[in-house]
Amino acid sequence: MTNVFTSRPFRRLWLGQAVSLVGDMLFTTTLTLWLATGLLAGEAYAPAAASAALAITAGVTIVLAPFAGVFVDRWDKVRVALATDAVRAIVSLGFVAIPLLPAGVPRSVTLAACAVGVIVQAAASQFFNPARLVLMSDVVAGSQRAQAASFAQASSAIATVAGPLIGGILYVAVGPTLGFALNGLSFLWSYVMIKLAGPVDLSQGSSPAKRQSFGRELIAPLRTIAADPVLRTILGTGIIVMLGAGTLGSLNVFFVQENLGEDPWWFGVLSGALGAGILVGALGVGFLGPRIGERRLFVAATIVCGIACLAYSRSSDAVFAAAALFIYGIAGGVVETAMSPLVLTAVDRTQLARVVSVFAPAFRLSSIISVTVAGTIVSLLPPRHRFSFGGITFGRIDVIYLGTAIIFLAAGIYALFSLRSTAPNMIFDEERDGTRA
Repeated sequence: MTNVFTSRPFRRLWLGQAVSLVGDMLFTTTLTLWLATGLLAGEAYAPAAASAALAITAGVTIVLAPFAGVFVDRWDKVRVALATDAVRAIVSLGFVAIPLLPAGVPRSVTLAACAVGVIVQAAASQFFNPARLVLMSDVVAGSQRAQAASFAQASSAIATVAGPLIGGILYVAVGPTLGFALNGLSFLWSYVMIKLAGPVDLSQGSSPAKRQSFGRELIAPLRTIAADPVLRTILGTGIIVMLGAGTLGSLNVFFVQENLGEDPWWFGVLSGALGAGILVGALGVGFLGPRIGERRLFVAATIVCGIACLAYSRSSDAVFAAAALFIYGIAGGVVETAMSPLVLTAVDRTQLARVVSVFAPAFRLSSIISVTVAGTIVSLLPPRHRFSFGGITFGRIDVIYLGTAIIFLAAGIYALFSLRSTAPNMIFDEERDGTRA
């Protein structure tokens, strides 16, 4: 099988995405640190303000993404990607001036400027992300989609580790301005790579699909998902998985102290093990996907997520916990990466942007719900609280993780039977998943 990196357009699109993702994480880290330890240092509301960027981004995604998908399907994808990269670059470079505002400027004005900047960047991303995905699908052959998704997810995993690390070092060394500037430059880099890639928007020069009213086009992806068992399964399983996955990130620091009895620095070790696992899992799809099929990988990995989470919930040793979380990360990386080729195979290009713009807010909303519910439940229970079921003792954190493991296993079983109904011999045949031209 030909390596996807032999395609020059893909290499350049991927390089643009990889650098831009690092810039995104660098920006978020820099802004959070500056608000928490600089602008609002000592203020009681500093933690809420520092986390507001994530809340704003989530809100914009949930509200705007479905509408953005309709427009992206209508418009030239190259122009959309270039325009939104330019907007994000300008706004991010504008952040460089915010910390340099005179001391007499009210904090409310500074915070408002930050909020507007975050909103504009998040809004532009809702147009850029589906446009980039369509362009990627245009330059990658169907047999190479698993590879392409693998490298894309791997770059995301690396950015999750590298961005905060670089951002933290730069902030301590020189303050926030350099981090903001580098994020702006990363968008300019992405702009140049898209220009150099020269992907042709396949909708240009061909007979355009008959345009319907905006309302009909907005509803169309929901009908497409409802009518396609593969898309229904991916969306349903993804929502269930995100309901469980959000709890791990939000409660892990408490799990380290209450269940493992370790110092907080072990939280960083466990986070590193999770990130390493996600990277391995993402790369594994590129190797295994074309050989055994993305559907099989998707089902198996979802079930492994449940088993690994169950083992993690019963951990009392930090090394064992890190191993369980590493395996969980591998499985989670496979689940996230396998989704992309499955969706690209199932969805016609003319409505691809609209369909993926349904998935993103649905997954984000599920994660927010899980974090909120889990955090509320744990907050209502006193520290070191214990439950006893059938002679087995659970703490307030690991009982949540136990529920998460059950959710994962339920999602895996659901995916197994749902996808098997579309390919009865999916688990046993050697046939690869088909691809739509």
